[in-house]
Amino acid sequence: MNLTESIIAARQRGDVPVIAEIKRVIPKLAAQLGQDDRDAALLARCYEKGGAAGISLVTEPVHFGGQPEKDIPAVLRSTPLPLLIKDFITDQARVDFYRSLVSAVDPACPGRVTLLLIAHMAGGRLPELLKYVRRQGMSALVETRGIEDLPLVRGLEPLPRLVGFNNKNIDELEIGDDKLRLGQDVLFRYRQVVGDALIVSESAHRDAADVRRSIAAGADAVLVGTAFLLSGDPARTVADFVRCGVE
Repeated sequence: MNLTESIIAARQRGDVPVIAEIKRVIPKLAAQLGQDDRDAALLARCYEKGGAAGISLVTEPVHFGGQPEKDIPAVLRSTPLPLLIKDFITDQARVDFYRSLVSAVDPACPGRVTLLLIAHMAGGRLPELLKYVRRQGMSALVETRGIEDLPLVRGLEPLPRLVGFNNKNIDELEIGDDKLRLGQDVLFRYRQVVGDALIVSESAHRDAADVRRSIAAGADAVLVGTAFLLSGDPARTVADFVRCGVE
């Protein structure tokens, strides 16, 4: 099952589709926490137990301490959930790198892997990069900063099935305040461009109330990392988010 299918299945069950994230370093908290050296496989299984629709794994090494060669196989072998790989992917060589890593685990693994493509970082390369990811048998989530990035998405053929809205500033490594920026007015503008694509509200979800706000605004799924990584019981916290419903 790929990430799109898993999100749809969660919605049909009445769950909030939650993509639960693993990252080695949280830049905002790096000075206090340092690097998280917990077993990625164990965290992935906790997230699965909590009912997550997918696992997000931050593999960018310089700022987020990513360990793709170690953590990607560990996560793929530990759970059947779809995997979202997050890195600053701007060329085909990086796509090839990830295709090779996941295929080495199992030739069928690319089918349940999604690569993050950050729209403004890919820029004019985004259309061909998106097509290339698909040709490698993987899916893509196109991340945006807001309506200023919609011109980069408009006209993509075919349109991506997954579009992300990052509530925090990735150019500042998401170190700003945890504040949801995705509202109904913004979602309306997005729907005019992306149609029925699944919109993922990313970052800044501190608790179940934040999740409810994103879903009530019209998001189809949420991506949450720090709240789970700081939790003493990640499976329970994921479950609370998955089952929070909409007020």
